[in-house]
Amino acid sequence: MSDEKDPPKKLSDEAMRKLLTPTPSVEHILMALQGSYVEPGQEIHFVKDLESYDDRNVWVEINGKNYLVKVHNGVESQDFVNLYKAGEYQKSVIHLQNSIMEHLNKNGIPTSNPQMTIEKDLPTPAAIRSLPVSSTDHSPCELVVRLLSWVDGTPMSSVKMLPIETLADAGRFLGKMSLILKDLNADELTAAKRFHQWDGKHTLELKEYIQYIDDPVRRGIVESVLTAFQKEIIDTKVCDTFEKGIIMSDFNDANIIIDSNFLVCGVIDFGDSVESWRILDLTIAMAYAMLSVYGKNGRSISAAAAFLRGYNAIRPITEQERRHLILLIACRLSCSATLGAYSYQQNPENKYLLLHAAPAWRTLELIWGSDETKRAEAASVLNRMFDLACTPLEDPNVEVIPCTDLCFADPSVVDPMDDVRITSSSDEATNSPKRSKNNQD
Repeated sequence: MSDEKDPPKKLSDEAMRKLLTPTPSVEHILMALQGSYVEPGQEIHFVKDLESYDDRNVWVEINGKNYLVKVHNGVESQDFVNLYKAGEYQKSVIHLQNSIMEHLNKNGIPTSNPQMTIEKDLPTPAAIRSLPVSSTDHSPCELVVRLLSWVDGTPMSSVKMLPIETLADAGRFLGKMSLILKDLNADELTAAKRFHQWDGKHTLELKEYIQYIDDPVRRGIVESVLTAFQKEIIDTKVCDTFEKGIIMSDFNDANIIIDSNFLVCGVIDFGDSVESWRILDLTIAMAYAMLSVYGKNGRSISAAAAFLRGYNAIRPITEQERRHLILLIACRLSCSATLGAYSYQQNPENKYLLLHAAPAWRTLELIWGSDETKRAEAASVLNRMFDLACTPLEDPNVEVIPCTDLCFADPSVVDPMDDVRITSSSDEATNSPKRSKNNQD
């Protein structure tokens, strides 16, 4: 018998992100800026820490001007460092992000603008610093620090109330952004072709993480979503009909910036950007719209429909894409809930990991659930709302997209006027999504 030991199992990308999450102090970050971005004599002040999934984000002020400092997770950082040392930084994920932001800014989509360093030997807006990470075994680690221009406005996730029309405007904004991103060539930005766990086309890879879902009913829901994805998307090869290109892949309420009129004025964070099916940018955003401050208060279906209305007005979706909206939304919710469960077990001190977890489970149970009969009833309601949302607008460029006809409560919300609503026959004539009383159970 051989005495040789089996080689250690290679950790997944998601597992390494947890080990290499940046943990620098404010002093570490300010010192990194002093040597890389801040000229002698310039004043720099820490304002506050900002939320992040597995990077470290900090708001600073330099000479009275606001900036965002991003200390990248060790996974992206090591990718950049290795490629930079080989003279091929253009193949890095961080170069991909910089290129996307620069392209969007040039084409009228306000987002963070990467700032060049004061270091003469770095030809791209990124600095490399040795900083601590969550795993002491891997600390210190060479991490990339970027200084990004500030996008004025308020993150959608920070507001206490939200009109439905803002979600429609967000959909229109993403539609415009999607058209602009078509100009980027993934063959030139090769990092876009990387494997990324959150990329919806890799939904089946969630099988590795289902074990971290404690509740067996919820675990069964995710398993049924994966089964449907295999049968309806992969086995049928319908995915071959989906248009491909570089997508943002994370258009959620924490990354959407709105102005004082509740209109979208910017977008931030392109850490999940990949080459994938373009429809995923929409379904990811619709999933998160359902978890927004408007959607999670019993208006999740209405929120998704409003977002779809705005997006479809700019980039009309195909019939094949339309048929698979519900499943692809369920895939994103499953990804968020499952990886959230895994991540929280690895780092229970990071409460941000639970930001979307609870509402994600509630929404997944609403649109998918474990009961196939109720799932079909939910699909009927969703499809009727989505059909209504895809009705062409008279003027796609109107300042405020009308959404009064989409302002319906979720089926689980008791309607005190249910008995005096229009009858089923009239309902069909007006395309109004009348609730089934069975859905109140």
